[in-house]
Amino acid sequence: MATANAATNYLERRILHFLFKNNSLSFSSPGDSIYVGLATAVSAAETGSVTEATFTNYARQQVTASNWTTIGADSTDTQTAINAANIEFPASGGTNNTITHVIIADASSSGNILFVGALDANKTIASGDIFRINAGNLTIELK
Repeated sequence: MATANAATNYLERRILHFLFKNNSLSFSSPGDSIYVGLATAVSAAETGSVTEATFTNYARQQVTASNWTTIGADSTDTQTAINAANIEFPASGGTNNTITHVIIADASSSGNILFVGALDANKTIASGDIFRINAGNLTIELK
């Protein structure tokens, strides 16, 4: 599952203001405050307009900076971040959801959606199911 070129307008604007406007929007690195979440629908990926999962026990999962691997050199066109460890969501306590997308956010709830990416195939989460993204299976690419 990859989220290639799926940065939201929010993130794109903050990066440009950081670089060219002396950080006039006061954008700071989320650092260890990166959260991976699940969505059941996306109405506008570029604005981060998603319907987040609602199965019982669902919560975004924090992935600290040490649990991402970055690949790419200044001389390469594609820069990549990949999850270095499994990202596991709690077992569903009863409510079924069909997961269609993965989101990257800067807060455990609310906050700002930074990236949105579609799953290779939708996955229905039923009672007792655990959704896991294995190490190396979540890729964010910038080109």
